[in-house]
Amino acid sequence: MTTIKVTTDLRDRIARLAESRHLTMAGAVERAIDVGEEEEFWARARAVMGTAAARADLRRENERFATVLEDELEPEDWSDLL
Repeated sequence: MTTIKVTTDLRDRIARLAESRHLTMAGAVERAIDVGEEEEFWARARAVMGTAAARADLRRENERFATVLEDELEPEDWSDLL
């Protein structure tokens, strides 16, 4: 364990958040960091996968594996997602 210096206002905010979620202050800070990291991950994923080039790559890969995946199921239309 270690100590970090934060303002009194920030310490109070962390304490309120922790209490409202039935966590320790360390747990509240950890949870907030986890949420922030996950938001950053998905923002990067959307930025990369949202490009026209990425969608074209996904379409090409889908077409390449389409014959391999034939399993007598009805075809699905993914065009609104790709």
